[in-house]
Amino acid sequence: MDKGMELQKQRIRRLEAAGCRSLRELWEEAFAEDTKLFNDYYFDNKAEKNNALILEEDGKLLSMVSMTPYQVCVKTDGIFRKVESTYLVGVATRQEWRRHGFMGRLLKEACGELNAAGQPFAFLQPAAPEIYEPFRFTYIYDKPQWIFQPEFGLMADDLLEGESREPVFIRDGRKILQAAENVLEKKEQPGYGMLEVRPMEEEDIPEVVRFAVPLLERRFQVYTERSAEYYEMMLKEMYAQQGDSFLLLDDKRIVGYFLYSREKGPVIQEALIYPEFEELVLEPDTVSQPAIMGRIISLPAMLSFIRCRQKLDVLLKYEDSMIEENNGFFRWQTGPGESSVCRMDAGKVGQQIYAETSPELLTAFLFGRRPAEECFSFRNGYRWEREGLLQGLERIKTLRDVCINEIV
Repeated sequence: MDKGMELQKQRIRRLEAAGCRSLRELWEEAFAEDTKLFNDYYFDNKAEKNNALILEEDGKLLSMVSMTPYQVCVKTDGIFRKVESTYLVGVATRQEWRRHGFMGRLLKEACGELNAAGQPFAFLQPAAPEIYEPFRFTYIYDKPQWIFQPEFGLMADDLLEGESREPVFIRDGRKILQAAENVLEKKEQPGYGMLEVRPMEEEDIPEVVRFAVPLLERRFQVYTERSAEYYEMMLKEMYAQQGDSFLLLDDKRIVGYFLYSREKGPVIQEALIYPEFEELVLEPDTVSQPAIMGRIISLPAMLSFIRCRQKLDVLLKYEDSMIEENNGFFRWQTGPGESSVCRMDAGKVGQQIYAETSPELLTAFLFGRRPAEECFSFRNGYRWEREGLLQGLERIKTLRDVCINEIV
C-alpha cells in the first residue's frame, strides 16, 4: 500500500503540559544541531508549559507542532495592554514522511484552536521563510545583529568565556571630561567614571524587571512581556547555550544588560542598554536581519487594538484559506481611541466600495512592513472614492516597533 492510501489511518491528537516531553525523540531527529544541554533545558523547563498537536498513525508519532504561550504587550491609546499570543515552535515531520502535507494539516489545526481562543496573532522563527509563506506567514520583526566594541571584547573576554565571574570595569571617559574642576578629586575615588560588567544573578531579577519595562515601553510598540519568571527562564536558557546573562551597572545602578550565547559561536541574543552607555559596549550602526514571522489569527481581535489618526469606516474583504472564521466581509470602524469590527453579509455589499486583502498582506501592513498601497486593492466606487479610502488607510497607526527575541 502506498503512502497516499495510508494517510487515511492518521489522526491528529493534542498533548498538554507534561505530555509534550514525549516529543523529544522527534525533536532531536529534526533539530540535530541542538546540543544535549539545550534539549535538556527545553524539555525540563519549557515543554511542560506548552501544548502540542501531533499527527500519528497506530501510535507512532509522524509530525508535530508545539505551541508556547506568551503574553505580548501592545501599545494602544498610549498605554500598553497584555494580549495572549502563541509562539509556534518545534514544527517538524519525520524525514520519511515529509512532503505529504502534514505540517499544513497541523498548522491549520493549530491556527483554528488559537482563533477559537481569540488570539490576535501568532509568531514563529523560520528555518527558511519559504516553508511558511504558503501558510500566509510574513516577517514582522528584524533582529539587530549586536556586535561588541573590540576594546570591550578584549577587556571582558575572560568574563564572556566563563573563565571568570569577577566584574570587569570599563572607564566612561565622558564622566571624566564632564567633571567640574572643583570635584576633580572624585576622579581619584575607586569606581568613579567606571561602568561595571558582571553576570546577572537570580537576586538581581526584580531590579532587572524595573529597569527593563520602562525602557522597552519607550522603544517599542510590541514586545514580549518581561516578568521575573521570564528572566529566571532566560538565565537557564543562556546557561543551556553555554553562555550567560550580564548586567551593566553605573554606581551600582542597572543601566543595561545583554544575553550572550556561545552554543554556536559567540552571539548576543539581546542587548537592552540606556542609549548613553551603548557605545561603551556595542558597535554603532549594527545591522538587522529578518528573524520572526507572524500571522493574523483572529481578525477582529487583531484589529481591536489598531487605531487611526482620524475616524475611518472601511469595508474589508478578507480571504484566509487557513482559518474559515476570518473569511468574508467585515466592517471596520476605527479612529482615535476606538476600534470595532463586525461581520457583514456578502449579499448586502452590493456596489459599496471595499478594500480587499489577505493574511500576509494585512499582517505586513499592520506591523509597518509594507505601505497601504501594496496591501489593499479596491473594488467598486469611483476613482476619487478609492483614492480617499487609500488615504484613510495610510493614516492607520501601525505597530512598526517590535521586539521579539525569543528562541523557543
